[in-house]
Amino acid sequence: MTDKRLLVFNTLADCLNFTQTAQRLGISQPAVTKHIAALETEIGAALFVRYGRSVILTDKGKALLPIARKILGAYAEIENIKAFRDTPI
Repeated sequence: MTDKRLLVFNTLADCLNFTQTAQRLGISQPAVTKHIAALETEIGAALFVRYGRSVILTDKGKALLPIARKILGAYAEIENIKAFRDTPI
């Protein structure tokens, strides 16, 4: 369980490069661009300033990053619960 757009956003914020983000996630560079564009449309603001394939976070991107990381962390916790085996009482 995850939100692919937030995962791509988080990875791009780490890499600051579209090509490296695509390679790290095992997706195409156009897919990275598509996910970021969809998230920017949802937020209603640019999250990155683009310099070719390199980027820097905008103020809104900086504000979203810790929230995105919390959400991704919550998804990871859900996956841990799903993997946990209940023991009979």
